[in-house]
Amino acid sequence: MLAAELHANFIHARWPIQSYVVAGFLLGLLLASVPLNITTLWAFFSWLLLCVGLTIFNSYYDKDEAPVGGMVHPPKVTEGLFWGSLIIQIVALAIAAFISPTFFLLALFMYIVFFLYSHKMFRFKSNGYAAVFLNGLLGATTILAASSLGGSLLRPEILCGAATAFFFKNSVYIMMQVHQIEEDTLRGDKSIAVMYGRKRTLSASLVMILIAGIFATAALYIRSQGIVLPVLMCVYFISIAALYLLWMNREGGKLKDTVRMNRMVYYTGYVGSVVFSVSYVYLHVRGML
Repeated sequence: MLAAELHANFIHARWPIQSYVVAGFLLGLLLASVPLNITTLWAFFSWLLLCVGLTIFNSYYDKDEAPVGGMVHPPKVTEGLFWGSLIIQIVALAIAAFISPTFFLLALFMYIVFFLYSHKMFRFKSNGYAAVFLNGLLGATTILAASSLGGSLLRPEILCGAATAFFFKNSVYIMMQVHQIEEDTLRGDKSIAVMYGRKRTLSASLVMILIAGIFATAALYIRSQGIVLPVLMCVYFISIAALYLLWMNREGGKLKDTVRMNRMVYYTGYVGSVVFSVSYVYLHVRGML
């Protein structure tokens, strides 16, 4: 029984989605010139753990049975998900308290916002506009949390990085709604996809990923004072935009859109993590961390 509950918690963490946390945290570190040390590793572990706990918490209230972003075959939702998510979140916040006051406050802010987003008493997620804004806010908070390990958060490159995460997270968030319009309608969640349909939702995703790319390119130019990293950012974000265009111009359908959505999750998340890892190493080699 315990093994089954642990397995359900593990699957509901939706690990492909957590690649966005890895990418965002790396971007925050490199923009703030944070070197890799024990404190940085503990901070990253705390933040990743918090995001995993919040994702499981959201799964408990969503009660998804059909494929969603980062989880093709959702295990049955039980009380074990609720308690598992709480334990993970408490451990994450406890670790965050030992990192720094700013880091802990940002982690606490993350927890409160996601609680309001998911819990049935509030469920801001059911309002499409509020859900998009909060997801963008959570993405920006990841950048700020990582950057807080390196000093002031008001530097232009960090603000551009936060804007990058805001629009990037919004883009992939509404993209992941396209295949589950029917499920969201049954739950009473008026998502962007429910309100505007497949094509207009993907068009909005495309626009927001392009805006994210502009901010990312600006942030990396300010940070590196060169063209190598900005060009890398341009290539990455233009490739995502091209994939969105291909998706928009192909025939729709629940099964087809589910497959395409998961491919986009893998590409945007895993490739993004690689891109920001390469950028981090590049700055380290140049002695800029």
